[in-house]
Amino acid sequence: MDVKPRSKVLEDIIREARKHPDGWKAVLGRDYRRLSSDYYIFHPEVGLYLLKEYGKNPYSLKGVGGKIARRIDEDIITSVSDYSGNFGVIQGDIRKIISNIEKGVTPHKILSAALEGRDLGLSIPLRGVASSEEKNYQYIREILSSKQRKIDREFEKLAADEGLYTSYD
Repeated sequence: MDVKPRSKVLEDIIREARKHPDGWKAVLGRDYRRLSSDYYIFHPEVGLYLLKEYGKNPYSLKGVGGKIARRIDEDIITSVSDYSGNFGVIQGDIRKIISNIEKGVTPHKILSAALEGRDLGLSIPLRGVASSEEKNYQYIREILSSKQRKIDREFEKLAADEGLYTSYD
């Protein structure tokens, strides 16, 4: 398994989502030991990705991740069945957004178009149902713990290099 920067993992997931637009699911949670937000994003025909990230500041997210399973065990699909919300990955083309605003298109209309599947500068290439239930997060984390150790180590290195674990002097 290759551990990649956050942006590369998202590119991989989006590429797969263009081939398989429906059926995506996610389990979201916090790894309090490593101070990361964890996202398990999966599709029955694609596999399972883990993305670990933290907000370096309000404008910058740092993280790593990778594909930790080529297929999803039936146990995971059946056990993680109570999805309480939706998730998506939003991509923006700032030049297209500015051009549309200059033509009189309101930001609200640009966002509404993205939600309807039309691209006026924003697109949502990946969307699905999500669970942020702690029991679902702990369950999937426990089942996949051996497969995600490499990502955990790389995240710890990144976080240490970025000073996340250093207190203020």
